[in-house]
Amino acid sequence: MAKLIVVLLIVFLMLFSVLTFFNKGAVDVTVWKGITYPVPVVALILISTAIGVLGMFMITALRDARRYLERWNVQRRCKREEKTRELYSKGMDAFYSERFDEASGFFQKVVESEPAYIDAYVRLGDIAAKQYDYSASREAYMKAREIKPRSIEIMVALAKLEEAQGNWAEAVKMFDNILEIDAENPVFLRRKRDMLEYSKDWEAVIDVQQKILKCKLSDEARVIAETKAIGYKYELGLHYLNTGTTDKAIKLLKGLLKTDRGFISAYLTLSEAYLKEENTREAEEILVKGYEVTSSIVILDALEDFYIARGEPGMIIDIYLKAVQKDQKNIKLKFFLAKLYYRLEMIDHAMEIFDSIDVAVLDLPDFHLLLGNIYERRAQHEKAVEEYRKMLQIDKHIHLSFCCTDCSHISKQWEGRCPECRKWNTIIPDINDTCKAEKRPIGT
Repeated sequence: MAKLIVVLLIVFLMLFSVLTFFNKGAVDVTVWKGITYPVPVVALILISTAIGVLGMFMITALRDARRYLERWNVQRRCKREEKTRELYSKGMDAFYSERFDEASGFFQKVVESEPAYIDAYVRLGDIAAKQYDYSASREAYMKAREIKPRSIEIMVALAKLEEAQGNWAEAVKMFDNILEIDAENPVFLRRKRDMLEYSKDWEAVIDVQQKILKCKLSDEARVIAETKAIGYKYELGLHYLNTGTTDKAIKLLKGLLKTDRGFISAYLTLSEAYLKEENTREAEEILVKGYEVTSSIVILDALEDFYIARGEPGMIIDIYLKAVQKDQKNIKLKFFLAKLYYRLEMIDHAMEIFDSIDVAVLDLPDFHLLLGNIYERRAQHEKAVEEYRKMLQIDKHIHLSFCCTDCSHISKQWEGRCPECRKWNTIIPDINDTCKAEKRPIGT
């Protein structure tokens, strides 16, 4: 580089000497009004060249200074970012180790160093939520949202916060904001639906469920979604019935049974709706049809109450006898028929049924309790005491219970929807634990 400068300087001096030799004249240069100086041509060239060189030098110096400042700022920013990442990493280690106070301290240092560090605000919100400080959690999430208003992660966190406080309406609004960004995401649609279900807004639930069905789903997910859609329609029908809009309930439930002929709860609720309308004939027909279609013990039990209330026990006895004749190995039917005979004080008939049941197969407290009562009514006290003793020795519920065929949840009474797994039509009488082996086919 030095040799090149020397060569250029020699060339410049040679050119300058040649120009001086051939240009000995002067040029008048006016520097101000009325102020003019004669300047040799060569001097003018030299001055111009010097000014150009000086200008280039200043430009180069400024460029180099700017580059130096930029490099310095980049290095400084990189060091600050590296320190921030290190603090955030330590905070995450403490967070996952559930040392929340320590983690919070690290995240606070992160936002002090980098006020736009969104993840740190989110983690601060998570920690506050875990410590049930919902006000602080909301404040942290909102600071993050101010930085990035359309962040789905932040909006989901805010929705979870509202959900934790039972603010279903606010949670729904937050999911509406999310769905404005990602309208056909079945995950967020399901979350919104669940929030609406907590508030029992069944019409809105059905609307969201229809949107879910329009999404691209796997075959399994579509079957589940279609089943839930039917279940939500049932809940809406039940809501109509409970709020006195019986005509809407009847119309909706009749349509539902056309879609799913095996929906036991719909038969029972529709029968109840007809009874509220004092239409006993339709109430009876729907229960009879329901039993013919489903062979459900629950519907059969409802028919028993219906006919006894009307003073027509012979009708339900006839239905039981035909059912037992059709399925002579069905112990459940025989047990319920025996209970019916006992209820009607037809003790001998009840005893006859019990004699045909294998005690080893049906070893239930209710069985021994009922059999003990029959022996007591027949003055066979020793046998009665023996049955009561057997009843007390069995480590099960004293009263006939119900269970869910899907999740095995035990209930003391029949319910249209399992409170545990939230599925419909899965609650059946738990006779000798047989319900665990039974699965209801999904309606079509």
